[in-house]
This record gives sequence, C-alpha cells and structure tokens, in this order.
Amino acid sequence: MKRSLFIFTALLLTSCSNISDNNSNDLIARAGENFLYQNQLPSFSSEQDSILRYLNYIETWAKEKILYDLSLTNLSQSKKNDLDLLVEKYKVDLYINSYKDLIVNSRIDSIVTDQEIESFYNMNIDNFKLNENLLKYRYLKVPSDNINISRIRRYIQRLNESDREFLDSLNFQFADLKINDTTWFTEREVISSIEFINQKNKSNYMRINRLYEFEDEQYTNYFIVKDLLKSGNIPPLSYLYDRIKSNIINQRKLNLIQNINKEILNDALKSSKYEVFK
Repeated sequence: MKRSLFIFTALLLTSCSNISDNNSNDLIARAGENFLYQNQLPSFSSEQDSILRYLNYIETWAKEKILYDLSLTNLSQSKKNDLDLLVEKYKVDLYINSYKDLIVNSRIDSIVTDQEIESFYNMNIDNFKLNENLLKYRYLKVPSDNINISRIRRYIQRLNESDREFLDSLNFQFADLKINDTTWFTEREVISSIEFINQKNKSNYMRINRLYEFEDEQYTNYFIVKDLLKSGNIPPLSYLYDRIKSNIINQRKLNLIQNINKEILNDALKSSKYEVFK
C-alpha cells in the first residue's frame, strides 16, 4: 500500500512544472498556479483505502482551485465587486456575532427556577396545544424461542418493581426494551421505533393498558400504551419543561443583545468614537 502511494506521488511530481517552492520534494499536485504539498493533506486512519481517499481529496482540491481561477477570469468586474462586498459583510457579521456571543455568555443568567417555568407555562398555555398524539408506553422485543417468554409476557404487562428488575437483568436477551413508561413520546417517535406500527394501522394499537402482541419470523413483540394524550390537548408541564426553559434563556439572550447594542453606541458617543455630522 505504501509503495503504491509512493509511486502515485512520484507520478504526480513528475507531471508538475513551474514549481515555485524550493521544497519541491513535498509537492503533491498543481492546479494552475496553485500547489498542494504533503503537509496540507489530511491524515487518514486506515491505509486500506488511503490511495482512493488521497485521489479524491486531490481531485476535489484541484476542481476547487481551477473553478476559482476560471471564475476570476470570466466573471465581470462588477460581479466580482458585488461578491467581494458580500464576503466582507459575511466576515464582519462573523466577527460581530462571535463578539456578541462572548459578551452574552459572560453575562447571561442561565438559572431558571421552577416558578419561572410554571409561570411561563400558564401565561402561554394556549400556544402549547398538541398537533399530534402523545403516548407513554412499554415495548419489548424478544426472540420467540426464549425460555422465559411466558414470564416476560406476564411481567411486561404487570411491571411492578421486581418485574422491572427481572426484565432489566435479561436485557441482553432482548432485541429492544423500553419500560420507562413515565416519559411522553410523540406518535411519530413511536411509529419510527416500532416496526409493526405504522400510519395506517396505528389506531389499532392505542387502547390504554391493553397488551398488544405481534409475532414475526424470529421475534415476539409486546406493546402497551400506558397513557394517551390526543392532538389538540395541552401537554403537561413535565413534557414542556426543557423547551420552556430554553425559551426563557433565549429571550434573556435577545434582551441582553438589545441592551448590549445600546451600551455600545452610548459608550462610543461618550468616548467620541461615534459621531453623527448631519
């Protein structure tokens, strides 16, 4: 592999001309007046396909340099001036936003109390109506030939503390296990994680506390809905807690940025760094 890479590199070196760098032994490729050197190449963890990766990297580099040179030659000066302004504005925006983030992160109060979250929830409760069903559920997928399958079926339905411990102890035998039935999930999340439930048949599996059993060639699936909150209802605060906390912090950031903008102008006026002449 190393020998092949050496041969490939040697061929590239032979094909290059007009080398302007004294250390030409490290030269890998040339595209116009642009040169790619060994120390500019990324490191690849595996040597198995390193030649292909090197080739792809070099080809991508060459296309980028050639296209850029062609754009400089063929675009009108007016267009290039417009692009230069956009690039400069983007650079300015990057610097400004990075500086604002620095100030905000040093000043922001990220502590949000439960009382603040509850108050926000109550004040905006009509904005939290669900646009899809929420479920709490249990799910277990086990090989159909498991010697404990009768107990598993009984325990997943009953699920007291000892049942939970037993199922946890057999976790390595299961293809899937979800017994944290205190967490709300959207209907979409349930459908995406359980193979035999889909948009067409989902209504067949939504009766609360009913054990649904589905068998395929290898596995037996057990599914139980423990609670269901239908679309159009207001979800509990526990479901929205993290989202509300994030909203409160984001609002603080917006307010802080507004204050920072005012402070910067006021300070600049006081120090005569900012003047309006007309």
